[in-house]
Amino acid sequence: MTRKLSPLRWLLFWLTAVTACHGAFGSQAVALDIHAGTVIGVRPENLELLLDQSVNQTPEDVVARWTAGEFSPATDLNLGLQRQGAWARLQLKNTMDQPTAVVLSHHYAPTDLVVIRNPRPDGSWHERRSGDLQTTMGNERPRTPSFLLQLPAQSTTPIFLFVETQSNLNFEMSVYAPNSYNRAEQTLALIYGALFGAVLISAFYLVLSAFMVRSRLAIILGTYLALYATYVSFLMGYVQYALPDALTPYTNQLHMLSLALLMHLGTRFYRSFLDLAHKAPTADKLVAGLQWLSLGLALLHDLPPLLAMLLSLVVIFIGPLLTTGLALYLWRRKVKQAGVFTLGWVLAPTAAVLNTLRVNGLLPNADWLLHLPAIGLLMTLGFFSYAVLRRFSQERELVFVDPLTGLLNRRGLDARAADEFERRERFSVPLTLLVLDIDHFKVVNDTHGHGVGDQMLKALGDCLTRVSRELDLVARLGGEEFAILCVQTDLRSATVLAERLRQAVGALHVAGQRFTISIGVAPVRDNDSSIWDTLVRADSLMYQAKHEGRNRVVAAGHIA
Repeated sequence: MTRKLSPLRWLLFWLTAVTACHGAFGSQAVALDIHAGTVIGVRPENLELLLDQSVNQTPEDVVARWTAGEFSPATDLNLGLQRQGAWARLQLKNTMDQPTAVVLSHHYAPTDLVVIRNPRPDGSWHERRSGDLQTTMGNERPRTPSFLLQLPAQSTTPIFLFVETQSNLNFEMSVYAPNSYNRAEQTLALIYGALFGAVLISAFYLVLSAFMVRSRLAIILGTYLALYATYVSFLMGYVQYALPDALTPYTNQLHMLSLALLMHLGTRFYRSFLDLAHKAPTADKLVAGLQWLSLGLALLHDLPPLLAMLLSLVVIFIGPLLTTGLALYLWRRKVKQAGVFTLGWVLAPTAAVLNTLRVNGLLPNADWLLHLPAIGLLMTLGFFSYAVLRRFSQERELVFVDPLTGLLNRRGLDARAADEFERRERFSVPLTLLVLDIDHFKVVNDTHGHGVGDQMLKALGDCLTRVSRELDLVARLGGEEFAILCVQTDLRSATVLAERLRQAVGALHVAGQRFTISIGVAPVRDNDSSIWDTLVRADSLMYQAKHEGRNRVVAAGHIA
């Protein structure tokens, strides 16, 4: 009498038989000899694929379609920008004599849905789901779709997978020993946690500094860095730990919104920092167009495929190449700080271009490509922060420095002289002030033009710096009037220095012209509260030198 098989036993028998038949011409099983530290990558020859966007098929239907030969051997794991789902069949072969637990993990975080089905010993199917659009309680949801599987000893287990995404459809997966998987995830979390922490601290510091110095540029950079970190957290799957469950259905839209704002604000920072409106007005208009066009990326998934492809091509591919080339051009033209900016900028657009090629299936989902945006964020953080803070320092210096001669201006002299006055009071060291003025300077400007006058002022500043000592404070008070605070110098020594300066200036030739100076020398008195008290007396002595015929030195001892 023939024994009738139950439906479940019949399904298992049929599945085993079909698996044996397909073994001769189907995909190769992933052979596992798992121990701590083992990671085995899934290769194209391990998979059979069925492009079908329907996930609501019963396990029996999927097996029947595989049996009917509708699955095709995979030639590539990266299927590009598909906007449809795909089924895959994978076999895991446990070659060991004991049951083994493994983790099957999808590499790419921005995946809407991953469904995995594997048969139980009783003939039923075990189904689990993961992905961006799957809500879970607490931190149970993994960074990427990952599944713990129990493999019987000396067995070959068929796995059916369904992957769906609005971005890059791929089957880049690896099989890990559980300890190895946990260790790899903990290492990544530590590295990216440190990166995100550094970005947030820097962004906060930049925004705080921006309010203190009233710099819009620093606010733009701080916000840009925060958006960059947000975008990277979407790419790597870390944003899910901060995203409320109510927003999970909108993960794709938020991801594209972060990219759109990142590209928009990055281009805005690019234009402002390089001062394109003045350095390259025509290019500035073109880059401004890219800046506003980039906001369209927020709607990329809702656009018709052809329009979406065209927008991506212009904003994410052509735009970065254009801006990088322009930055290199400005660097070659020696535009101020263009070199530092270019070093910080070049990797971010490069990452955008390479990731666009990857998303469209033209490059594999290699580890270095997946982590390239994070490396770009690190370089951007370093170079851009340095460039902006360096600009702060230079702008602060301009407050105290005369732009024509490079000497201290009145404010700079006041600030530096206050320290010397305090040192004089504590240590009783002498201070003497020289005030000098170019003779007949107005005639020079009227006769030869302001260009020659500026050359004289710069030549005089260089001469004063060269002849005086390094510790002396040399300043341009305004117009053709200069001052030198002689540190640790009494009236006699300062008068000798003044005479040496007068002779050195008289020997100068500027644009074929000679010129002279008149100098007043006054010591700092005990009742002088600031340098301006001393300057009043030195200024009077300088005007006395002019009244006595110019081109001479008058010291305080010459006045009754």
